[in-house]
Amino acid sequence: MHLAIIINSIVSVIGAILGALVAAGSVVSIANMKVPWVGKLTVAAVLIPVIFLVSGLGAWLANEYGASEVAIGLIALPWGYGLCFGVFMLVSLRK
Repeated sequence: MHLAIIINSIVSVIGAILGALVAAGSVVSIANMKVPWVGKLTVAAVLIPVIFLVSGLGAWLANEYGASEVAIGLIALPWGYGLCFGVFMLVSLRK
């Protein structure tokens, strides 16, 4: 489990940096949309790097306190969030 936490930490740092770039690009794209949920999309885009940071730090803390199941969930969190955000953006682009 310790190796997974270390790998997740590296991925979380890279994901937070790249997530900030994706968020900036998404916000520009979202600004041109004419859908009623533009505000929710903007908040969801800005939360991308935050989710990666929560995953990295949270997995370390959960593992430290012996909550392996929570650590595994936190490792999976940014990938599930990214998938949901991607689907949400695709649906919004079709409108």
